[in-house]
Amino acid sequence: MTYSSSYDTARSRHFQFLLDALIKLSNTIPTKTSPFGRPPDFPLPALFVLLGLKFDSGLSYRTFVAQLAFTPLLLERLGLKRPPSYSILQQALKRVSPTLQHRMVSLLASKRPPPKNIAVDSTGFSHSTGGEWMDLRFKKTRKRRFTALHAAVDTDTLMIHSVRVRARPGGDAKEMIPLLRRVPHQCLESVYGDKAYISRKNVQFIAELGAYAAIEPKKNLGVNSRGHRAYGQLMREYRAGPEEWKRAHEYGKRSLVETVFGMMKVRFGGGLSSRRYKEQRRELLTKVILHNLGRLSFLECDGR
Repeated sequence: MTYSSSYDTARSRHFQFLLDALIKLSNTIPTKTSPFGRPPDFPLPALFVLLGLKFDSGLSYRTFVAQLAFTPLLLERLGLKRPPSYSILQQALKRVSPTLQHRMVSLLASKRPPPKNIAVDSTGFSHSTGGEWMDLRFKKTRKRRFTALHAAVDTDTLMIHSVRVRARPGGDAKEMIPLLRRVPHQCLESVYGDKAYISRKNVQFIAELGAYAAIEPKKNLGVNSRGHRAYGQLMREYRAGPEEWKRAHEYGKRSLVETVFGMMKVRFGGGLSSRRYKEQRRELLTKVILHNLGRLSFLECDGR
């Protein structure tokens, strides 16, 4: 099957595949029941499915909830008698556990073979600063606010294996080791990263995993390993011929992680609708889950 036909097939079954997968993931959410009072009208697993569909649609909370009134079959499948209000759906995002979302990301990535090549990078998602009218009224400018997403991506499947969300961009090097600890490394051969991730600890940690650290060094770095043998070897290989080093280790694969970021921003937009960091973190993790589900659907249609 060609790429275009695989893409068309994946798009034609997108909603049904997404709904089935979200329902399966929602079964992993623990439900707290009280012996007193009546059961909740809107259990968290059902609201989690609706949140996934909401972020996939790109609609606002009010518009999405208004459209639910015209989908009785969807509500019936989720066990809901009526659509929730937009505020209930919005508050449900706070109740979703980020730890559980990280497990969902790893669970979806584990449905494919263990990765051989991993690329690590970060990007920023903008969000509202509040009071934009005051900026226009008094002709003042504010810095745009961004929430940083650090991700480890399989360069073969373009699936995200692990992520870390931070309140602001910066400090990329210290995020690499926590990301790689969540990645299966039994088949790992290479780890790609740009100059922001070069450090002695990172290179040595990758070498201890049995992989090669294909991280481009900065110009002003010294060759002295200081007890990190893999770092000194990397520096000598790169200094002997940077262009030859890039061709030998296929350094161009590093840009595939930026391809994944571009896919996410085209699909979900480059901004976040949530105002507070805790909700922004959960929103970003939900979008990572949706990205992995989309890749799973395409890979199945493509026979991979």
